[in-house]
Amino acid sequence: MTIILFIYGTCIGSWLTAMADRYATNTSPFYPASHCDTCQTPLAHWQLVPVCSYLLLRGRCHYCHASIPATTFIMEVTVGLLLTTLHPTTSTRLIWLGLWGFAALCDARTQTFPGWISYATLPLVLWGHTPLVVLLTLTVALSIRVLWPHWRHPLLGDGDLEMMLSYLLLWGMTATARWVLLASTLALLQRSAPRRIAFLPYLVISAVCWWLLPEV
Repeated sequence: MTIILFIYGTCIGSWLTAMADRYATNTSPFYPASHCDTCQTPLAHWQLVPVCSYLLLRGRCHYCHASIPATTFIMEVTVGLLLTTLHPTTSTRLIWLGLWGFAALCDARTQTFPGWISYATLPLVLWGHTPLVVLLTLTVALSIRVLWPHWRHPLLGDGDLEMMLSYLLLWGMTATARWVLLASTLALLQRSAPRRIAFLPYLVISAVCWWLLPEV
């Protein structure tokens, strides 16, 4: 069952990466068929097998030999590993992590992401909470949506704050503090110039690390 879950996870990771590419290029998620981003040649079925195709092709297009982003391989393996932890008690959090993982892929390419993800994850994190917590959360989320576009130079994006809010509701204050600390450290280590960076990918990487290595 672990192997089957890993295989399903790699397929989901491959699909999320493809959808993020379509979002970044503003193309339809259904058309055209999968193709090389460099030479535009449609890919054969054997070139679309998650993990295996990347290794077989050695990270390069079979036709023009352009490099295939390592993000594709990393995403496939990571989602595969995450899905092996699937359990009735973890399914909601894995869906939450998958949605924000997709948002992070979009953010890494365009520093934007589909706004529906914020709304889709709210029911996942509010389930089981008291009416007061639900009311406060909705108030904060609405305030972020209304006020953030009017802040000329925000230190964090509205999506970053929305993900932090939902993480807090899922895991609590202590876990959130550790999560943000690791994400901030990773961002500082990768930042090579004083420029605006996409922070969602670091938040997601940190969330994956704490999920797979909870005792670290």
